[in-house]
Amino acid sequence: MGKEKKVVPAFASVIEIIREISNYEYQSHQWVARENPKDYGCYENTIMYFLEDGEAVLNARDTGRIEMTDSQYAMLKRLYDMVDGYDRSEKRPDDDKGIVDDPEWHKIRDYAKLVYKNLVEE
Repeated sequence: MGKEKKVVPAFASVIEIIREISNYEYQSHQWVARENPKDYGCYENTIMYFLEDGEAVLNARDTGRIEMTDSQYAMLKRLYDMVDGYDRSEKRPDDDKGIVDDPEWHKIRDYAKLVYKNLVEE
């Protein structure tokens, strides 16, 4: 009997977080305006969960516990590296509004749209 593949709970979380990273409207309404007090969404929480769960998903794929295409893996890894690099950057704005309006964040948001589409459609 071969190893049984199991769904890693972090995978569903990563997909949802990528949707948030790709969504300007959500970021404007929630990160900046805090329109829904029951939603704790902000840059800091989003990135913390993305980096934790993203690393778990990438490691699970590396160890064969989940399956994803080479394209999905490469795109997720690139997004992970982009987000991690941005978060560590000294040039990153300190507040959510500054981040939402930052041209570098726009590039990440645009790429996240492609990653999200690739993960949910393949």
